[in-house]
Amino acid sequence: MRQLISEEDYRLECQKIVSQAASVPQLLEAQTILSYWPKLEVREIDLRPLNCWLRARGCTVLLPIIEPNSKNSRIRWGHFDHERTLMPNRWKILQPEKRAEISAEDIDVVLVPGLGFDWRGHRIGYGGGYYDRLFEYVNAFKIGLSLDSCFIELIPTQSHDIAVDCLITANRTLKLN
Repeated sequence: MRQLISEEDYRLECQKIVSQAASVPQLLEAQTILSYWPKLEVREIDLRPLNCWLRARGCTVLLPIIEPNSKNSRIRWGHFDHERTLMPNRWKILQPEKRAEISAEDIDVVLVPGLGFDWRGHRIGYGGGYYDRLFEYVNAFKIGLSLDSCFIELIPTQSHDIAVDCLITANRTLKLN
């Protein structure tokens, strides 16, 4: 569905999603945010402007680090300072070069990517289980971000699946928990 949307509509939807996210109270009150750097070629939500805005507000913005050659590993994180300081990982996703010494308990909000979400806040990712494992040890407010066209009626879940607390699209913000 993400590939079917025009480039212009994709850009406009991402701008609206970022605007909606910037008004979520939990994000406005957060000091430390684990975000992500989008893969634009697969039309992930473009959070680059939000990441920069959060940093300009004085927040600590972290980005995931997936260590090379690790199977079933956990997401680690490093500081987002500037795009020039990011390095591609094995999936060509830009990530910080080194880990930040920030504990899981200090993360206030996690911005969660997904291929799609259902109305209960469950997501379909890329199949690596990284966010499922992340939520086992990071107990932060979770915000899912999605294009409107990428909502699925019902995603089958298992006991280890953890829903997001809030879903944001260009046209709505849903507080779920």
